[in-house]
Amino acid sequence: MNKKILATACLLVSVSAQPSELDDLVNASSALVNQIDTGIQFVSAAEQLNWANNYYIAPSGMQESAYISQAQADAYNDALGNIENFVAYTAVEFFNDRGESELELMNTAIDTFTEVVVDMSTVVQVSEMAVEAQETDNVQKQEDLQDFVAANETMLEVTQEDIETYNTSLDEVAEHAANAAAYLTVAGNEDAAGFIQQGADDAGERFTNENNNLNFNQASGLVSVQWESVGYGSGVFLNGQGGFGIDVYLTEAEILALGGDTEFYMTGPTAQGYDCFFGLSSDCDYMDPPPVQPEMP
Repeated sequence: MNKKILATACLLVSVSAQPSELDDLVNASSALVNQIDTGIQFVSAAEQLNWANNYYIAPSGMQESAYISQAQADAYNDALGNIENFVAYTAVEFFNDRGESELELMNTAIDTFTEVVVDMSTVVQVSEMAVEAQETDNVQKQEDLQDFVAANETMLEVTQEDIETYNTSLDEVAEHAANAAAYLTVAGNEDAAGFIQQGADDAGERFTNENNNLNFNQASGLVSVQWESVGYGSGVFLNGQGGFGIDVYLTEAEILALGGDTEFYMTGPTAQGYDCFFGLSSDCDYMDPPPVQPEMP
């Protein structure tokens, strides 16, 4: 069973570069530095007259090329005044980064889930043999099933550890998949991200502040950031409530239909059957190389 990221949903947000307060300050200060640098070179050449044996005269008016204009000074001073409005780490970047972190945690849980499902895939084999023995009412198949179970009972058993790993990995996939989808949805919605950004600006907060609490409540559908310094936060609903019209909630039937139409599912043991999953049958339509079959004792 190959691991596939659940969220094609990894909304890769493309944000076009916009002029910023930092860009303005870079441009304005660089312009002044260039003038000052030219002036220093000019004066340095003149200063050499104190030491040189050869004398020289610069072109008339050359020093004017190092002048600082009022417009250049105004641009620099304005940029200085505006730099406090610069946002180094935006709401979009914050939610994208947190969403990507949740995807990584989700994929780790998927790896764990995949491993335990492969370990427990003999349940599929037993089920297939039992169903066939029942439906055909074939005595030989029934006895073969008895012999197979008797010879491999220890390996075929599902342990408490298997159950705990399986259930826990499902919980972790659910939690991190929901968080990832929630955060990446906000990052991909200009109005929602802008609303959260405005909340940070109004609170005088930065998203790099570790004391700010990001939370997604799946039951209420609310993604919120709590600003510790002011004791309140900003939130966006993802279930159709609120003023942003965002609704990314699916029903259980829709989720199962979505999952059932994926390569991850179609290459798994329940969809392919045990023999095809482990490459024991030639009558299979493989989408990927089969995993290694577990050894029987």
